[in-house]
Amino acid sequence: MQYITDAREAKEIDRMSIEEIGIPSMVLMEKAALAVAACVKANAEPGSHVVAVCGMGNNGGDGVAAARLLWEDGFLVTICLIGNEEHASEEMKKQLAIVRKLGLHICTGLPSGEYDVILDAIFGIGLSREIAGEFADAVNWINEQDALRFAVDIPSGVNATTGEILAVAAAADFTITFGTNKRGIVLFPGCNYAGTVIVSDIGFPKKAVEEIRPRAYTLTRQDAMELMPPRILRSNKGSYGKVLVIAGSAEISGACYLCAAAAGRMGSGLVKVFTAAENSTVIRTRLPEALVATYDSTLDYSQPENRLELSGRLQEEIKWASCIVIGPGIGTKEPAGILLTEVLKEKNKAIVIDADGLNVLSGKDEYFVEREDGTRKLALSANVVLTPHLQEMTRLTRFELPLIRTRIVDQALLALECANGQTLVLKDARTVVTDGGEVYINTTGNNALSTGGTGDVLTGMIAGLLAQGMRPKRAAVLAVCLHGIAADEYVRDRGGRYSMIASDLLDMLPQILPK
Repeated sequence: MQYITDAREAKEIDRMSIEEIGIPSMVLMEKAALAVAACVKANAEPGSHVVAVCGMGNNGGDGVAAARLLWEDGFLVTICLIGNEEHASEEMKKQLAIVRKLGLHICTGLPSGEYDVILDAIFGIGLSREIAGEFADAVNWINEQDALRFAVDIPSGVNATTGEILAVAAAADFTITFGTNKRGIVLFPGCNYAGTVIVSDIGFPKKAVEEIRPRAYTLTRQDAMELMPPRILRSNKGSYGKVLVIAGSAEISGACYLCAAAAGRMGSGLVKVFTAAENSTVIRTRLPEALVATYDSTLDYSQPENRLELSGRLQEEIKWASCIVIGPGIGTKEPAGILLTEVLKEKNKAIVIDADGLNVLSGKDEYFVEREDGTRKLALSANVVLTPHLQEMTRLTRFELPLIRTRIVDQALLALECANGQTLVLKDARTVVTDGGEVYINTTGNNALSTGGTGDVLTGMIAGLLAQGMRPKRAAVLAVCLHGIAADEYVRDRGGRYSMIASDLLDMLPQILPK
């Protein structure tokens, strides 16, 4: 697990390390400078001409110190100061005093001439206002240069918490960030400006990080492999759970196939599809491993006897299952509402609600708490996993779409403000998973996933893990991570970003899961 800090958490780790634990700030600054210099030396030609564009805060001090170290190693170095030196931080003043004694070239205002390497050290993680004036001019100058660009801690102009661009931002080829990764360069659009991110250990004590306990984290591939549920030697199909997939309608068959197949590929012992009778042949042919139960989609479900008969049949299927999926391809007309209402009566078995299930849910006010501003909090039980994309999230919560897009972590937490431990999988280019406590931010996957059916595969993957006894949030986190890894490896080894379809993910799962 790797922590991802917001601006407040990162500043608090820094403060605690210095003020409470006693590590001198100049020691941390020197170690930060060493990390920046090492990255430059690993990627630039020896003796390259370097300009360090430095603001007056400690980020600028990091840049000045890194420039000095590169100068000591034979690089041609210019230090360009942006801002009023009278307002420089104490550490920045000390770093400037050192380089002046050594005779490094220092200028003020925008640099002139051509450079091979640029160090962006104008603003760090503390920036919260829009960049303007000479600072904006400096950022624009950086972006115009044909040079290797290295951001110190974070690209100037990126909000370290949200990833928003504060008027303008400097685009980097490499970002050397200190101690922990930052939300602003993991989330979009900030990650578009970060280039390759190197997280460098500069000596923040573990005690400081653990006491702050950053709320967000991500997983490595190794983490994901270690989270997989165990396979025991003496076992049978009943040992790994039963997934009931309530999916598909008379017009849609692919969603239930993809979801059910993914549940099986993730290791569940048995999968049963409960679907419209029109889908029976497709499922039995494409997925002979699955059990199939059907309902008559031609009946009038406004009639009490038909509703009662369907509810009774579904109750029997729910009794059979270890976990339940509802939503992919079921449509929003009846009997979708009847099916969802029946499923939500179940309080003990894990339930995954996706796609049309979410759209039907959004019309059932009894599962929400309304705020004075008209937005809504989710109010389901702890056994439920919801998997909305951003548009579905707006229907559920009535949050504005642009706000969800720019503040995805905050909005996910706000939606669960009064929840009872349910899990939310908010799907975007950086999918967020939370139960209202810690927040997982997914860093796997790519835009090959932007094709129909990939969400159905993810839902089935979550269900397959739930059937094996994983807790809802952990199952959702692991499935999201593996879903992205499958797409990454497909793009790397198979067909590229243009040609992948959802069923290709099913083929990739045996390749990425532990043997």
